[in-house]
Amino acid sequence: MSLKNRDRTSKSNIVDEIHRWNILLDTREIYIHGHIDNEETDPGVDWKMSNNFIKNLHLLERMDATKPIIIHMHSVGGEWCEGMMMYDAILNCTAPTVAITHGIAASMGSIVPLSANLVVSMPSCWWMIHDGYTDIAEQTYKQSLSWAEWEKETRKEMIAVYLNCCKAAKFFKGKTDQQIKNFIIKQLDKKEDWWLSSQKASEYGFVDGIYGQKGFTSIEEIMSHVS
Repeated sequence: MSLKNRDRTSKSNIVDEIHRWNILLDTREIYIHGHIDNEETDPGVDWKMSNNFIKNLHLLERMDATKPIIIHMHSVGGEWCEGMMMYDAILNCTAPTVAITHGIAASMGSIVPLSANLVVSMPSCWWMIHDGYTDIAEQTYKQSLSWAEWEKETRKEMIAVYLNCCKAAKFFKGKTDQQIKNFIIKQLDKKEDWWLSSQKASEYGFVDGIYGQKGFTSIEEIMSHVS
């Protein structure tokens, strides 16, 4: 039943569903927006975004694992562990997943959507890839060394995520994994913050399609790619 044919109470419940819980059960859509559990910009947060997202994802997955789940995302990034918690949940979801990025997909916000079966960028969405910020502060010398080693490992993991997406791009056709990895690292070392338009993100393989372009002209058409 379409929204316009529902009674006022039903419509009110749907509005509450999307605004309070960031989910639409009927259309199987989840919304992610803001910092990914970043306590520095949102004091007092208790990992609400990542935990709520996983609950919503699992809810739709349990309801029907054969139908696609659409994940709308608008984020400048945030915490590594919480972002990867969301990444792993999407990657291991038994239902097909589609990530649609809006506005900006930056830092951890550029990693999470890459775990979906299909990644679609809105035309004006900008992608930003970088090494992120260190969290070494007010620690002992040994703690700083230990933290730096951990951040070195997370950087390797980040590069591996980007590499896995880029391998399928025409831009890198004929290139070895090491050559593609070197290209990514070179961009990060040269630019610090590597900004990509939706078109460039598509050319490099971070995005499977751009909303409005051939094959991606509507939500229904996008869903058909993973149905």
